Amino acid sequence: MSLSSSRSRADPTNVFCTVRGRGLTTLSSSLSWRDDSDMTSVIRSRPAEKGLSGFKSQAGRGEYCTAYDQTMRLWPVPFKDYEIPTSFGITHLVASGPREAPPLMLFHATGMSSTQWFPNIGALSEAHRVYVLDIMGEPGKSLQEALLRNEEDCAGWIHQVLDGLGIERAQVAGSSFGGWLTLNFVLRAPERVVKAVLLSPAGTLLPFTAPVHLLLRLKPYIPIEPSPRRVLRMFFGDFPVHPDFAEQWALGIQHFRYANPRRSIFARPFSEEQLRSVQVPTLLLIGDRERIYDGRAALEQGRRLIPHLDWALVPDAGHILAMEQPDMVNRYILDFLDKASLAGAQS
Repeated sequence: MSLSSSRSRADPTNVFCTVRGRGLTTLSSSLSWRDDSDMTSVIRSRPAEKGLSGFKSQAGRGEYCTAYDQTMRLWPVPFKDYEIPTSFGITHLVASGPREAPPLMLFHATGMSSTQWFPNIGALSEAHRVYVLDIMGEPGKSLQEALLRNEEDCAGWIHQVLDGLGIERAQVAGSSFGGWLTLNFVLRAPERVVKAVLLSPAGTLLPFTAPVHLLLRLKPYIPIEPSPRRVLRMFFGDFPVHPDFAEQWALGIQHFRYANPRRSIFARPFSEEQLRSVQVPTLLLIGDRERIYDGRAALEQGRRLIPHLDWALVPDAGHILAMEQPDMVNRYILDFLDKASLAGAQS
């Protein structure tokens, strides 16, 4: 599979979403770029493969993006928005931290977008250049133009984003589905990963519980959307989610349509052979109140099979532990990343 970006920019007559950040940079596959720190940039869409994930209407996309921008007001440090063209669509990401610092890529949980990381970005960006991606095919500001059909496509998409940013090697971390993407990339491109962090990785070590599996598999076919409050409780339990983030989450459930899971990627646990083959130093954190699979059994599975593994059971934390226990999780991550030299990682 070719990892070069061969798609042209979008049709400027079809406007879908406005990005309001503290500056936006557009990078092409040839690494040409423009930068305007005061600009408001427009992300546009164009005709693409049928059956993709995406918003059901322009009005719904606009409402969601307004809520996204409101949640980004919680971002405690300066940031810059980027658009990275890839063969799967235009990837939107946010970058914070010193430009010359070691790069750290963050992948969010399903349904949550880059804004999930607002409780963590301040600490993580002090000594790292942090790139927080809106996962292709998920609610957010990325625009999908081709399905991520399998594990190879998922790794290929990350390859292209790293290439677009001019990054050879990076530290990579992911929450929930983002943790699955992280380990998948580690297995397929270990030469590009310095260290990996898995935060309650979903569908990675063990299967989902039956209710969660049914929700994720059947949601594209259900004519009536599930209650956002009920879905939020499924992931967070009684944790008091910030109201701006909760509103953005609810609008994603209301307005976003996922691709057919029979045609696009669906997270499935990696085999014991694959887990034993992990070559990259890895940190695994799981909350002691994990809700969507057996957290303790998953932790034991990782300890038993993954070489070079650091691990911890995080107290008083459920599935989105980086949001529920940000100070503790930040410290675990930073201690792990700082344990050894990061020679070879460039931003």
